[in-house]
Amino acid sequence: MITKSIIILILAFPFLICAQPNIQKQYENIILIGNTSDIQVLEHLISQFDEAIFGFQKSVGSYLSEPITIRIAADETEYQSWTKGTSRIIEFSQAFYSRKTDTIYLRNPSKMQSLNRLQRIMLHEYIHHFVSRFVADVPLWFNEGMAVYFSGDMGFDREFNFARNHILGNTRPLNMMKYSYPRNQIEWESFYAKSGLAVKYLYTKKRVEFYRLWDYMSRQQTFESAFMKAFLMTTSEFSKFFEEYTKTRFRTEILLASTGMIWSVLPLVLIIGFIRKKIRNKKRIKEWEIEEDNSKFSPQLEMKDKVKEKNEGI
Repeated sequence: MITKSIIILILAFPFLICAQPNIQKQYENIILIGNTSDIQVLEHLISQFDEAIFGFQKSVGSYLSEPITIRIAADETEYQSWTKGTSRIIEFSQAFYSRKTDTIYLRNPSKMQSLNRLQRIMLHEYIHHFVSRFVADVPLWFNEGMAVYFSGDMGFDREFNFARNHILGNTRPLNMMKYSYPRNQIEWESFYAKSGLAVKYLYTKKRVEFYRLWDYMSRQQTFESAFMKAFLMTTSEFSKFFEEYTKTRFRTEILLASTGMIWSVLPLVLIIGFIRKKIRNKKRIKEWEIEEDNSKFSPQLEMKDKVKEKNEGI
């Protein structure tokens, strides 16, 4: 029995040597938990991350001083163990925020190619933490929209893809995006894009009302009542309005966004261009023929004029 235990220890010894214990480090309101080498990677981002948090809070007009904990997975196995019992979309994510533990769970950053991308992911998850501190019943579209838009993840490509998904029917009204993510993975991207666009509209078109919303939510009101008081409409009414707005806003983009539509229209454009070119060429050839005919008759006309002038002189 003793011999068996010794053999097990000998076999496990290399793994015990390689495994690094988790340590905890705090930088003002940011707490990092992970092994030493992974924390050293994130240490380079802490000052920028802290500045990004302040910049976000300044944009929103509300501030939060509560600390946030970030746990760094040692490997893929540990990260997947954290995602058990969560929605399927989180399994494919680079990080997620848990309201229960008030913690951001981060995939191991060793395979992350861009530190800027890593910082945007951390800010995205921090915004979920920020929103949850104000109100508990926030709709999923608003929560994700805040994170997508204010983390700088609402670029032209995302809007372009949304226009394409819109025409393909891979989007749903905001009223159907309150409590859960789409089951179909094809709809995930349009879910994030539409959420981001909705928040972008509220922030850019209704700035005063947007600030007012956070003021009402800070008074422990429900999201629905705070939204109604701030924007003078219910979330259901805004959902209907936003559907019409996106149809108008992206009418041109929708016509151009679908790659399939571009390729279906392109042959027609080429045919029209070919016909117009052919007509222009025919006109040009006719003009050349007329010029050539004129040049043939011009010597005879000159001779007749000279004879006439001679006779008149006589």
